[in-house]
Amino acid sequence: MARGNRGRGGRGGRGGGRGGGAAKPRSERWSNTVTESPRFEAYYKAQKIVPEDEWDAFNAALHEPLPTTFRITGCREVAPRLNQMIKDVFVPFLSGKEYDGQALEAPKPIDWYPNGFAWQLKAPRQAIRKQDQFKKFQHFLVHEADVGNISRQEAVSMIPPLLLDVQPHHYVLDMCAAPGSKSVQLVEALHAKTAAASSSSASAAEALSTLPTGMLIANDSDAKRCHLLVHQSLHRVPGAGMMVTNHDATQLPGLRLPSDIKQQNDKLVADDEVKMQSEAERKKYQPLLFDRILADVPCSGDGTLRKNVGIWKEFSPGNGIGLHSLQLRILLRGIALLKPGGRLVYSTCSMNPVENEAVVSAALAACPEMSLIDVPEMLPGLIRRPGMTTWSVIDNTLNNAPHPDDAEATAAHIAANPDKRHRKVWSKTLWPNGKEAERGLERCLRIYPHLQDTGAFFVSVLVKAGGSTSGEAEVAAESKGTVRERASSPVAEQPETKRPRQEEEVVAETIVEAPIEAAAPAPEPEAKVEVEGEAPAVAEDDVDAAALPAEIVGANFSRGPGEFKEEPFIYLSPEDEQVKLIMDFFDLDPSFPAASLLVRNAQGAPLRSIYFTSNLARSLLLANTYSRMRLISCGVKLFTRQDSSKDGTYRCKWRVNSEGLEVLRPFLGPKRIVKANVKTLRTLMTNVTTPIAELEEAEFKERIEGMEPGSCMIQVEARGEGVAFEQSLFLPFWRSKISVNLMVEKADKSALSQRLFSEDITPHKPQPKARDVARAAAEDASATPSGAGTPVSTEAEAETKVGEKVEETPAAAAVVE
Repeated sequence: MARGNRGRGGRGGRGGGRGGGAAKPRSERWSNTVTESPRFEAYYKAQKIVPEDEWDAFNAALHEPLPTTFRITGCREVAPRLNQMIKDVFVPFLSGKEYDGQALEAPKPIDWYPNGFAWQLKAPRQAIRKQDQFKKFQHFLVHEADVGNISRQEAVSMIPPLLLDVQPHHYVLDMCAAPGSKSVQLVEALHAKTAAASSSSASAAEALSTLPTGMLIANDSDAKRCHLLVHQSLHRVPGAGMMVTNHDATQLPGLRLPSDIKQQNDKLVADDEVKMQSEAERKKYQPLLFDRILADVPCSGDGTLRKNVGIWKEFSPGNGIGLHSLQLRILLRGIALLKPGGRLVYSTCSMNPVENEAVVSAALAACPEMSLIDVPEMLPGLIRRPGMTTWSVIDNTLNNAPHPDDAEATAAHIAANPDKRHRKVWSKTLWPNGKEAERGLERCLRIYPHLQDTGAFFVSVLVKAGGSTSGEAEVAAESKGTVRERASSPVAEQPETKRPRQEEEVVAETIVEAPIEAAAPAPEPEAKVEVEGEAPAVAEDDVDAAALPAEIVGANFSRGPGEFKEEPFIYLSPEDEQVKLIMDFFDLDPSFPAASLLVRNAQGAPLRSIYFTSNLARSLLLANTYSRMRLISCGVKLFTRQDSSKDGTYRCKWRVNSEGLEVLRPFLGPKRIVKANVKTLRTLMTNVTTPIAELEEAEFKERIEGMEPGSCMIQVEARGEGVAFEQSLFLPFWRSKISVNLMVEKADKSALSQRLFSEDITPHKPQPKARDVARAAAEDASATPSGAGTPVSTEAEAETKVGEKVEETPAAAAVVE
């Protein structure tokens, strides 16, 4: 859903806490909750959002809790078999069970979701979580969601990314990304062709050929939510071409790429469109424009009434009016960053036409190069209603607001409101502009809860004129007099994360009717951009410049007041000693793109973690300054330093991270790969550490004894008797002097155990609290280098530390890396 209401209904909408016991009957759960609003009913009846004969059905649906919905991560090799498992195991398991005194319908695929990979169960999440009869299904949902095989997501929230029609070569921007469910869908679309490359038979060349050539920039204005986006959503479906940034969506900076990047969908921009530092700079770089942009903007959130019941009490027409200007400015900025021929999806979880059709209509009037398209062929089975072409602007008194051109009505309004705080000069963009029919507002999609038992949602699909199917396309000249967004315009007083204000507080956002200029990408900063072969310009008291590699992102690492405080991303040289050690120790194919390995610290040294990015992401980072991008996360974490011994036992102290294994796997030689049977895997999963002397599989034991200590990979064909879910497995583990243990997170290990053996055979330990995980995630980038903590003095202690570490969650584990 869109995020205008997160503080009240987003994360808090789960309801009920995590206590045990049976769920209360629906009548008792809702008895003390306000679920009626005369103002809501009067407002939307006046707007005529549904035909009069449908109002009762529409209103009744709003008072029912949402069903449980989830979808399978389609880009994973395991997806088809996991979907079949749901059909074979959980559909029969849930059939016939009762909820709220009635027989429960079996889970069914959502009609319109591709490949039948999304499911709906007509019982709310609270009941699934609390009632013992659903325990098996709840464990399945939790475990598979933790490892990223499924996403628990509201059905209507899945629609905008699907209508965006992302292809692996696209440059994609998610303008308001947190909490991240839609961003995960976009990453999946980029990696739609990579599942085959993750198989054991895929070669390094095949892996390189199937990697997406596009990228995703997921942005959010709130830094804390950016970290949650990374650690709770996108770490489960990592992508080498994925970045998370922290910007006000109305002021996303103009970025640039080297001009020598040749892709079919690249566009050349006329010289007068972008102001570079010099003629040489203009030839060297081109502005970054996007093929696909998702603007799922902050909104009043009344489409989420079925789960955020507090909105009934707080509903006010002024909430939508107060967000209109912010939404319009976000949309205009998205249009400015869209390539000619590109597609932009604007969506909200609001039913209010002031937040929906009015915003789209104003943007179309301002940008004649944009047009709405009808998408009836997409998502067949989705019941949708057309967008509205007429609506009213109604204030908090439920009276029609005076149009700025109606002098008589405006005078009467001022006379009736002697208090200046209540006087309004309403923006014309709130009203229909008289050209809606020719602009095609009926092509927008309205989703209502009574149509298919969902939440309410608004979606519109816009395209920009000027696209071309040839290798390079011209940029259409923008009409003179077009309203544009000024890249340097002041930040909105109403931030994206803030609770919508009441109508009397909304003045600056909705009142000012002023020309908006310049939708072109913002000019580049004056600071020097580092390129290969040049030494970075950093303060002498920050780092030792002589120790820094040449490929460095950004020049400003100072930590002054108000400055961006994330650690910089610095690419390692392929000649770095640790990079060469990794290439040799893990027997990596020479084609492995070692130049795309980077670290996150101002020293530019491989201290704790090593990340991997796509070539496109590397080019983008090297072409833009550190402070301009406000980068929170980039790429996939491949290696983590494991300082488990100080006596020289380990020549290579780097271990392979589970989340990066799919990227690394095709490049791994046989030297660090060991085959094992299911019985050995079960032993390793049952114990935190397993002494080598106690291994029963002779071939596995012999191979382990002959291996150099350090990080390894185990390959298992999990098939045959005792295996409920047949699967080819490739997992990281650690070989110490006297024992071995799987380097798999507790959640991942539990999910794998449930899937393979229909039970959790892993050693159980208390799970960290959610707030501790979030805090650890936020500290990940700035944590002290590896080795700064308590030293490990003996081999036995070292093995215990390794075993304990992998039982942590990914975010918590980062603290002890």
